[in-house]
Amino acid sequence: MYIAHFGLSQRPFSPTADTANYYPATTHELALARLRQALALEEGLAVLTAESGMGKTLIAHRLLDQLDADRLALFVTNTHFGSPAGLFQTLLFDLGQPYEGRSEHELRLLVTEQLLQSYQEGRPALLVIDEAHHLSPVLLEELRMLGNLETREGKVLQTVLAGLPLLAESLARPINAAVKQRLRVQVELQPLDQHESADYIAHLARAVSKQPAKLFTDEAIELLARSCRGVPRLLNQAADLSLQLAASAEMQCVDAEPVLEALEQLGLGDAEGERGADAGELREAPRVLPPEPERDRSETASGCGVRPRRLFMSGKRSA
Repeated sequence: MYIAHFGLSQRPFSPTADTANYYPATTHELALARLRQALALEEGLAVLTAESGMGKTLIAHRLLDQLDADRLALFVTNTHFGSPAGLFQTLLFDLGQPYEGRSEHELRLLVTEQLLQSYQEGRPALLVIDEAHHLSPVLLEELRMLGNLETREGKVLQTVLAGLPLLAESLARPINAAVKQRLRVQVELQPLDQHESADYIAHLARAVSKQPAKLFTDEAIELLARSCRGVPRLLNQAADLSLQLAASAEMQCVDAEPVLEALEQLGLGDAEGERGADAGELREAPRVLPPEPERDRSETASGCGVRPRRLFMSGKRSA
């Protein structure tokens, strides 16, 4: 693993949602603000959609982390339910209640009872469902009925559905018209622009390195930002693989060469074309990271120091 090689405190580009090193991208902050507003206004249903890898799960975790202590939080991540009974069993599991050996109607009544009891104890519930595009019309109707639970004081349950754009298409179908009528807040995550993509990489590098400006060269960051289409998951995958390749070649930092190799392996753009046509242009791009201290004279212009023989896999790079 490259962590020891580069002297990092942990893996910077995690394949799972990392709220500890959250980067406040504009699209994510706007989504969180709208969802928090929906909760404050006691909207019964809100929807968050985005293409795969854009950070829906991260936003869900971030929203739950920011809840008031008096909120009951329920988070459903697996939505492949064969029937409403599966949904109710999952909710009861989260609530710490027995869920086996009961009929579907008994499960429904028990979920309703638990939600009402929690509200009476001063803990209104927030249900966040990830991968909600898998929910059938029958399950969406069950959620609508649960959302109808309220007292004179307010909503017993609020729900946030997060999923692919297929979720919005599903809600627009006539069969889901009753659910759609309850929907007042619908948020869609957008790709990061190239500036935020570059800053995203720099942000995560700063979180784990004592010398973040020496972890990636400017050209390497610009290549990553240009090629990953503003998708955080792709940025993570490409940056992580670039670090692995650089460490295997015993490089002191990541320059354009391991990045180009990583992009090729991941199928992200024409790496050879980037190398030939755009390398000069990338070198003229403004710096993304703060200016570094003056380097030792033995270092090369790339900022990676004296570079050893390359060990990349494709054979397209010079040794």
